[in-house]
Amino acid sequence: MRTLSVVSDFVCPWCYIGKARLDAALDRLEPAQRPTVRYLPFKLNPDMPPEGMERSAYRTQKFGSLERSEQLDLQVRLAAEESGISIRHDLMTRTPSTIKAHMLMAMASTLAPDTALRLAGGLFEAYFTEGVDIGVDDVLVDLAGKAGLPEEVAAAALGDGELRTVTESLAEGLADQGVRGVPTLLIDQHFLVSGAIPTDDLARMIPEAIGILDTADEAATGTA
Repeated sequence: MRTLSVVSDFVCPWCYIGKARLDAALDRLEPAQRPTVRYLPFKLNPDMPPEGMERSAYRTQKFGSLERSEQLDLQVRLAAEESGISIRHDLMTRTPSTIKAHMLMAMASTLAPDTALRLAGGLFEAYFTEGVDIGVDDVLVDLAGKAGLPEEVAAAALGDGELRTVTESLAEGLADQGVRGVPTLLIDQHFLVSGAIPTDDLARMIPEAIGILDTADEAATGTA
């Protein structure tokens, strides 16, 4: 089975929108066409302090003014609604560091892929629809538990220095390979597409890409 890697960050609204569109696209595919999905880390804000920042200060710093930030937020909310999800900027007070969320995802992915997918959804929903600070350990442990990861395992993962190093190295490695924006989708490490691509396009592109890779593998082994 092919692996569809989703390079994303949990404070990226287009990653949340992209997830909704990807999920809808995968639901349209026959079981044999569906790849295994995993989430890989991207640091949208690599210089974010560990404690995060007050959101209005961060947005003003990044976009020059709150007015410009609010214009962009409106565009995001409209796109989210069209994709069947809700983004509540009015509930967001902080922009967190997401390195620990990525560490937790890395741990969950090695233990139980289905749990990792539930955790990804929980992280996006907590931040974008509930305004929860997903940079806080207790919040992350609670979300992990709701996704099915034992809380003691989650707590240990968040304090694991080696896991942090591996996770940061993976994010940096993906950036070095050319991932500059998210979401970015890879099929078995081959670039597929970047951006929150519409559901119809994803439902067409994913099986086409898998078919191309299957044909290439058959030709390489002399079975085509």
